[in-house]
Amino acid sequence: MSAVVRRIESIVPRKAHAFGGKAKNLAALARAGFPVPAAYALEASAADDFFVAAFDEVDRPAALLGAAASALSESRLTELAERARAAPVPPRIEAALVEAFDSLIAEGATSVAVRSSSTREDQEATSAAGLHRTVLGVTDHAGLLDAARACWASVLTPSAMSYLRALSQRGEGAGVGIVVQAMVPAEVAGAMFTVNPLSGDEGELVINAAYGLGSAVMDGRVSPDTYRIDKASRWVRDRVIGAKATATRWSAERGLYEEEVPETLRARACLDDDLLETLARLGLRVEEHMGDARDVEWAAVGGTLYLLQARPVTALARPPRRARSRRKSAKARGQIVWSNVNVGEALPGVATPLTWSVLSDFSERGFRRAFGALGCSVPKDAELVGSFRGRIYLNMTEFMEIASQVPGLRPRTLLALGGGGEADRLERDVSKGSSTGFMMRLPLTVSRYVRENLGLTERVAEFEEAFVTERASLSSIDFRVLSDSGLDRVLFRVERLLDESGLVMLNVYGNLLATVLLLRSVLSIVARQDAVRLERDLLTGLADVDSAAPGLSIWHIAQMARTEEEARLAIVDGDPRSLTLEALPTGPTRRALKRFLTAYGYRGAREAEIAEPRWSEDPSLVFAALRAHLTREDEGPTPVDIERRQRQVRDAAQQELERRLVGPLRLAARHLLGLVQRFTRLRERLRSNVVQVLGLYRAVALDASRRLEVREPTAGPDGAFYLAIEELHAFLRGDAVTLGPIVRRRRLQLARDRALPEPPDTFVGFPPAVPDPPASLDGLRGLPAMSGRVRGLARVLLDPRDAAELRPGEILVAPYADVGWSPLFLVAAAVVTDLGGPLSHAAVVAREYGVPTVVNVKDGTRVVRTGDELEVDGASGSVRILARAEA
Repeated sequence: MSAVVRRIESIVPRKAHAFGGKAKNLAALARAGFPVPAAYALEASAADDFFVAAFDEVDRPAALLGAAASALSESRLTELAERARAAPVPPRIEAALVEAFDSLIAEGATSVAVRSSSTREDQEATSAAGLHRTVLGVTDHAGLLDAARACWASVLTPSAMSYLRALSQRGEGAGVGIVVQAMVPAEVAGAMFTVNPLSGDEGELVINAAYGLGSAVMDGRVSPDTYRIDKASRWVRDRVIGAKATATRWSAERGLYEEEVPETLRARACLDDDLLETLARLGLRVEEHMGDARDVEWAAVGGTLYLLQARPVTALARPPRRARSRRKSAKARGQIVWSNVNVGEALPGVATPLTWSVLSDFSERGFRRAFGALGCSVPKDAELVGSFRGRIYLNMTEFMEIASQVPGLRPRTLLALGGGGEADRLERDVSKGSSTGFMMRLPLTVSRYVRENLGLTERVAEFEEAFVTERASLSSIDFRVLSDSGLDRVLFRVERLLDESGLVMLNVYGNLLATVLLLRSVLSIVARQDAVRLERDLLTGLADVDSAAPGLSIWHIAQMARTEEEARLAIVDGDPRSLTLEALPTGPTRRALKRFLTAYGYRGAREAEIAEPRWSEDPSLVFAALRAHLTREDEGPTPVDIERRQRQVRDAAQQELERRLVGPLRLAARHLLGLVQRFTRLRERLRSNVVQVLGLYRAVALDASRRLEVREPTAGPDGAFYLAIEELHAFLRGDAVTLGPIVRRRRLQLARDRALPEPPDTFVGFPPAVPDPPASLDGLRGLPAMSGRVRGLARVLLDPRDAAELRPGEILVAPYADVGWSPLFLVAAAVVTDLGGPLSHAAVVAREYGVPTVVNVKDGTRVVRTGDELEVDGASGSVRILARAEA
């Protein structure tokens, strides 16, 4: 065998680098006895010999890597790659490749896979996954040489050049070795991470699997099954059945081909429990042998597993504190109750890595401070927040165990405030914490509570004054002129502002919960069966709730547009998805809308997701609400009418409460009610501050993405949103070597998570692999948020970008409804949401608008279809389907 080719297991460690990262890793596995298909590796120096023979010096990769960026146009690289794919292979290299191929065929292989193996890929800090070529199903010498040329030519792409230029010194060659590997005609294949690459959880294996060859999984052409496995016990934490609609296969008769997977197989897991267990054990052995976390490509045929490569997992997000130590055994973890009923409204759907890293830590700190303020002891390794299929969930079991230190505070009481299920299980399973420490700290807790609240109004006013100043200062900076380190300092200022905003909001929110609990206790005694209705009516008509202001302002702008015919026609006839402020004629309506976007442009649907555009960037929902107001046959009640009506409801409820009380209790109840209403207003106002800070994060991330794309075009225009906050700091400090491959991998993972079935809002242990069927197909029951009974046609909206489809008088059915959706409430006859609780922002806004609303119906968007006739009873929390729309 020629000196430039070696059998994979015969490559010794001190010489392995010469064959490239893929060959080096496979050699380490093969020498240790792992099931690696028979393979040979060609030294990377052969690529340099090939380019020396094929190209003039100025066109060779060594020269290109040192050339000016302007000399590397896409057209020039494309032309060079075409020349490389047509150039002859030097005889010495051809002979070595042919000899390796013939040896594998003689050993029983029916075809081979030809894989690139770069000397600068799969390093500890960087990965070139997906940048270089792999050619599958090669069956003859001509195909072998074509595949080798394709591997070498893959260095001549903009993405590969960008990556290599970030790593290389002037004069370095292509550095592309080749692995010729016996083809595995896989029945099932995929990828396995020995650490969760998104959360950084080192206690978890993540496996993707689909029928056929693994290339369809790596390229994102199928939605695979996904398994999250606890490494300590190999307990399956989450099992998601992907669509797996097609499979890529190889056979000697047909070569490479794609086929549709039968419906019965799509609905089944493609890995049985035995194969999954074997794969998990193999992954743990690989990690132990290699000494670090690994991204393993694997294939299985006839019940036998093969490892095709095992690259290091690079640029992991910092593992959250909650993932570092787990107090619960795998069996106990199977009994944990997880819920996103309330938090899912604040951050619905799949979160980007940047948002997850910011808000998970923000939530973690906030909850710890909240429990500490109550006088509860929180274990250092308490796991309060978790991620399932990219969605944020709260550990209700942990919450209840901590809260049980407060005498008399039951899980059912807390769930009634925030929404959520499994109350009976939590009541039964949660072990009551000792109240001794709580009682010992009680004098200090009470003293601190009184001290903080005596000056709360002044503290909030001082904070808001400082907040306005700092936000104005940050917003006035032109990020484009800053150095990377300057932008990094701005990011630290934004982080500090979020922490300060959260601290004040937490103080207010804690007071709101405490006073609501007290009010609820009073009502349960004096009002009994009328307690829920009375509480709801007492908390309506607050008049100046911050989160209700945008919807009311849009109504006023619509009234203005009615008197300005040109502006009215522009809004009514235009497509809300493409309308802009500049499309309106100069006049009162345009000026009013400009003032609106200046005041509220920081808001938007899914506004807690940093990657989502704000109204100032995408005003389509604002224009949709305006058009709906302008096209309704009657003008509807004015905001003054609404305010008067809701105030009358509140005043009547307060009078009813006072009639049920005697003497000084009336004054005490009046004072308590005033506190609840005050804290509700403050909570909504301070939350808007947090949203404004998240907008500043977005501004920094957009500019960082621009810088990242200049250096690594493969990262795209939104690359920073796929980095954790620590990684973003590292990039701006200049500590990150290359991030493009990490961004691409996470973007693909995000797309996969979005394609997965939505987990239930509450589940025990781990979400089901297949969504449970709805509890009822004829009606729904949730939590009453605003009373009133309405009949009308349903409009199911899953995405606020479809807001233009809502017609005046329809019943809006949505998965969630944060403040960014709220302008549509004044258009709808009623609102029904899958998520949310009585204190959720949707409930608060609905009460201000007087719109009958039912939240937390769980299956509304699955059961109801657009056009169904519904009856919504906001007092009882019921939604009846009176008639089905024609399919």
